[in-house]
Amino acid sequence: MKSLKIVGVSHPIHDAKAKVRGNANYAGDMQLAGMQYAAMLLSPKPHALIKSIDASEALALEGVETVLHCFNTTERTFSRFRTVSRQPGIMNQERVFNRELRQVGDRVACVVADTPEIARQAVRLIKVEYEDLPFTTDVYEVLDGALADMHPEGAFFEFEREMGDKSLVAQDCVETVTHSSLDRMSHTAMEPHACVAYYNKSMDEMTIWSPNQTVFGIRTVVADLFEMQYHKVRVIKSTMGGSFGCKQDWILEPIAACATLATGKPVKLVYSREEVMLNTSCRAPFIADVKSKFTRDGVLQSLDADVIADAGAYLGNTMAYLGYQSALMPRTYKYPYARYRGRGVCTNGTTSGGLRGWSSGELCLFVDHNFNMAARKLGIDPLELRLKNVYKPWEKEMADNISLEEIRTKECIELGREKFAYDEKKRADADFNSKNERYQRGVGVSCGGHFNGYFPHALDFSGVEMRFTESGSVIVNVAVHDHGCGTVQAIKMIVAETLGLPVDMIWCAEGDSTYNPFDTGCYASRSIYVIGRAVKDCCHKLQEQLLQDMASALGLPEEDLEIVDAQVRSKNDPSICFNYTEAVHKILFTLVKEVWVKHEYANTTNCGVTGTHFAHVEVDTWTGMTKILDYMAVHDIGRAINPEICRAQVQGAALMGSGVALMESLHTNPKNGKSVSSLKNYHVINAWEAPQVQVLFVEDGLTGGPYESKSIGEVALVPVAAAIVGAVNEALQSDFCECPLNPDKIVAMMQERRTKA
Repeated sequence: MKSLKIVGVSHPIHDAKAKVRGNANYAGDMQLAGMQYAAMLLSPKPHALIKSIDASEALALEGVETVLHCFNTTERTFSRFRTVSRQPGIMNQERVFNRELRQVGDRVACVVADTPEIARQAVRLIKVEYEDLPFTTDVYEVLDGALADMHPEGAFFEFEREMGDKSLVAQDCVETVTHSSLDRMSHTAMEPHACVAYYNKSMDEMTIWSPNQTVFGIRTVVADLFEMQYHKVRVIKSTMGGSFGCKQDWILEPIAACATLATGKPVKLVYSREEVMLNTSCRAPFIADVKSKFTRDGVLQSLDADVIADAGAYLGNTMAYLGYQSALMPRTYKYPYARYRGRGVCTNGTTSGGLRGWSSGELCLFVDHNFNMAARKLGIDPLELRLKNVYKPWEKEMADNISLEEIRTKECIELGREKFAYDEKKRADADFNSKNERYQRGVGVSCGGHFNGYFPHALDFSGVEMRFTESGSVIVNVAVHDHGCGTVQAIKMIVAETLGLPVDMIWCAEGDSTYNPFDTGCYASRSIYVIGRAVKDCCHKLQEQLLQDMASALGLPEEDLEIVDAQVRSKNDPSICFNYTEAVHKILFTLVKEVWVKHEYANTTNCGVTGTHFAHVEVDTWTGMTKILDYMAVHDIGRAINPEICRAQVQGAALMGSGVALMESLHTNPKNGKSVSSLKNYHVINAWEAPQVQVLFVEDGLTGGPYESKSIGEVALVPVAAAIVGAVNEALQSDFCECPLNPDKIVAMMQERRTKA
């Protein structure tokens, strides 16, 4: 590959200046003429039937436009998880306003008024008569028959999958069984959920602005829900202040659409933090039992995982989530046979949704905990056990029988071992622990893998349009959904590198369902690997079109022309040389056409992408407090398009995963079904607790991604919690995987140990 000038050099994200100056336009900032404001009444009941709603006092309040609820809105149902039209395996379980309420925080009514203050005041005047129904937040009670009638389809769903060849499993094996659990987790994005919708009655057209992960997915749901033609619904992706998966479910958009249809006026709906925690989505609580079989010298033979995910009130994406997790089982370690049993259970808890890593972080936690306990039983260092079982380049994984291409997990482990001083820390910890009663230290290591797109599990397709302007700059029309982490800038860098232009001569905006070619959305870490590849291929197509048009304009054979340094040149006559601006004008005035192309790309590869993380912790056995002393992340990234942004992704993921491991719990009270609903009681890691995170990249992969790149946004989180939990268990010589490992749990475990002693 030729020397790169832009890719591999750090650039600020595309809207950095706007954000620093306070000029970025979020959905919550939008103001339209005649704007109305919506406020929600959420259910105080975990399971109830609405018998009646009296909104007369609310409607009598000056400035109130309307009150919407289950008795005056559509009875059609939808799935918050639908991303494409006619998506198989999706259950439509929700109405915009449900009559049967299935969780505390379910949608009861919406007031639309002239100001947010009037809307909120009116909400307090609505009188609702409820009929209480039996409820539970316990998955085992549901599996025993509770809530059987809560949904027509039932309250729990399961599937089983076997992969590989059981006959290849060695006979003389050491079996290790581990139990793990993981609490609910809030995404806690800085920006709350927000949406603006406007229905133009004269044109019978609706426009929706929201921070989301697929404009086409929202279009599908809203158009089907309100029986509109797809071309009559336009969805525009607004600036996003973080998602981590929470803005891939359609919750506010149907409400705002319903409100603007009722009023014919623009309606804005912005949730408070409490409303976000109660009525959007969380990461599912998990319970997992994992059984492994290793040969006595440490070669993995089989994994058996039995997993239960608490879907909460509505199934949403839970079964797809579990199916995805089963496909991830052989993505990091190589072995002959795997069995996966997944059960999605509907309870009266907060509805679950996707979270960064989309089940791979949870799986990594369960499997790597088992690895650590197996290593202890086998008398093999946990790092050495991983070295024995990771994939070599170009091996195929058994779930989908696709090549992992230049997977570099072994190099990540070895580089991290050296740079983190893994062996030295372990020796120092052994000495430290022998001399201290209260404080104990440990080192943990974890390897986690992920995908680069949907292939081969689902439609993985992207369309791009690209054109030269008369000044020689380039407009890129593609459905990009930037979470605030630099996707737009990375796309612009790929285009600039390919065409030989400065980055500031490339224009690329975010998703717009009316103007963008179709794309399946920002999921599965596909943005750079798939959309970036489509964009790079489109650049080559644009150059080919430019050469073809210039050949026609000049009356020369196309093979006599070439593009070098953003100039169209003759291979034979040095006097024939046009920069892009001159070439575009020549074509425009000679052929009366613009230089424009469209490219469609269907992805057919999914190379291995992994990270190996190292954590060094100190546990106060008296208070249960855990301090992360040192942290290192080593990632097989292929090539970093925008290195500093990639590092920031990994550093942010390390902090997020630290919260998963040690403190974050969206706990639901089993007595009243209400979850934690404020940051006062939901603890995230503070700056003073945060470790310094060293980030190293292994960049020698040859992949199908643009400029040999792989994904980073999701895989960065995958090994974090597992590495920290492993370090805590190493420090305490415990077998403990009930996340978060908060002080109360650690103190209780230590007290039980002392009692038994």
